[in-house]
Amino acid sequence: MNRLLPLSITKMSGAGNTFSLIDARTGSAWADLEKTLGLTRPQFAKLVCDRVLGLSTDGFLLIEDGSEGFDFHWDFYNNDGSTAEMCGNAARCAARFCYDTLEAKGTGVLRFKTGAGLVVAQILGNSRIRVKMPEARFIQELIELKTKSSSTEKFALVNTGVPHLVQKIHAFSDTVALKDMAREARSHHDLQPAGANVTFYAEESAGKIRAVTFERGVEDYTLACGTGAVAAAFVHNKETKESSVEVQMPGGSMQVTFVSGDPHPLMEGDAVFVGDFKYNLEVVG
Repeated sequence: MNRLLPLSITKMSGAGNTFSLIDARTGSAWADLEKTLGLTRPQFAKLVCDRVLGLSTDGFLLIEDGSEGFDFHWDFYNNDGSTAEMCGNAARCAARFCYDTLEAKGTGVLRFKTGAGLVVAQILGNSRIRVKMPEARFIQELIELKTKSSSTEKFALVNTGVPHLVQKIHAFSDTVALKDMAREARSHHDLQPAGANVTFYAEESAGKIRAVTFERGVEDYTLACGTGAVAAAFVHNKETKESSVEVQMPGGSMQVTFVSGDPHPLMEGDAVFVGDFKYNLEVVG
């Protein structure tokens, strides 16, 4: 007796940032299944992303029909079931998923409607995707947050589709000792109700930085964060005026480019397929 749900869930990785993706367009297996599943999308997202009973991913992404000039709409969830307006690495994975799996070939340029607005992705080949990110802007160039240890931490608060507290540090190895502070700052009372991701970066050499992000919804450092890479590069660009910045994150590297007169940075990196998965009804039930 076949006890598997009648749809495949695809696991993908963008620089080590992992996602589960589903074709949720009209006429798909998901469109019929969702009506009888007995789980809300946030509940299903938590199950799919679970480290034991799921695909152990950082996020869950449903690809829906596009309209109003968009090729596709997306519905994105963190692995705790919460929503996020934008995720740069998810955008790269979504673009390759749509191009290769859903056969959205065309010119290789895809327009997604996200919680942060329009996101445009370009297929470059060899698993490389370039994403035109949402506008990068400072919310506050300097914000001071008092922590429980009575120390005051200084950050730049920027929005690159989602909010990031960005702090330049002396050495990347310092991030180990900074995790508890990042956890506190992420949900600091001065940033309520939404809080912010926390991104640390250290300068490696001209045009290259190392960065890591403590992400909302994951509540830990992740191997990569596209909006975090852009946030770190944006603050670095403000200081150095370097228009192209290589951002090395624990899971891989991304190239962030700032074009004069355009507030939308370009972020380039890989997007690879890990595999497909089908759920047993006993687990879902």
